[in-house]
Amino acid sequence: MPGLARLLLSPPSCRDVGTLRRVVEGRTVLVTGASFGIGEATARLLAEAGAEVLLLARTGERLHAVAGDIEAAGGRAHAYRLDLSRPEDIAPLVAEVERRHPRIDLVISNAGRSIRRPALAAAERRDLERSLAVNLTGPAALLLALLPRMVAQGGGGVVNVSTVSARPPAAPRWASYQGSKAGFDLWVRSVGSELRDRGVWVSSVYLPLVRTRMSDVAGLYRHAPALTPLEAAQAVAGAVVRPRERVAPWWLAGQELAALLLPGPLGRALSHLETLERQREGRG
Repeated sequence: MPGLARLLLSPPSCRDVGTLRRVVEGRTVLVTGASFGIGEATARLLAEAGAEVLLLARTGERLHAVAGDIEAAGGRAHAYRLDLSRPEDIAPLVAEVERRHPRIDLVISNAGRSIRRPALAAAERRDLERSLAVNLTGPAALLLALLPRMVAQGGGGVVNVSTVSARPPAAPRWASYQGSKAGFDLWVRSVGSELRDRGVWVSSVYLPLVRTRMSDVAGLYRHAPALTPLEAAQAVAGAVVRPRERVAPWWLAGQELAALLLPGPLGRALSHLETLERQREGRG
């Protein structure tokens, strides 16, 4: 990525595998959404640094292919198929993971679903229900099943792979995605405040646009500046190497401040952009 784009896009990162190795070598790390995109890149990076990675995703065939690639390169990886929208599958999966692995040192909560659609059209497609299942209630249920073990073993870490869209302002056509991601972000940070003195730390990584299958679905962003999955994984690695509650691009605080101080003008500007987009669609 060119230097200017990196300055504008990138949150603090760890790009040195040796530094990451000093933290994760010999540790067991569970990564959700590990079959593609950010999750896949993060799993590969952690395995390269010496971690034993547990890969979770709903796409079983692809998941096993990623695990096979990691093992062929000399790493350690285990594939577990899990659809976070099926809460009844979480307890059996966690029981299997805990039976096969004596410790879970770190959870990278990455799985998510991005949908951009007008709210009234989204209601017909059950977008809110599906987004809440994958972005909020499913990841929360998985963590609730894993955290007692982490507390009992003396501690561990949770990295929430989030998005700058989880922070204000609220944007048109992103209601299901923003609402569900913001909800999980608040939930996991609240849990972190409860468990900090019991040895479990929580970090939220707020990523800008990342070039993945999920972002490419929205043609609006196909040519916009974006991080690669590896660059996003390096931001996640930064949170692992130096745990802190918040990892974000430098400009996110300004965005949040503008939403706080200028809610009226900002809301009107976003509404105007939505009107223009509807007009363009009408002409199409």
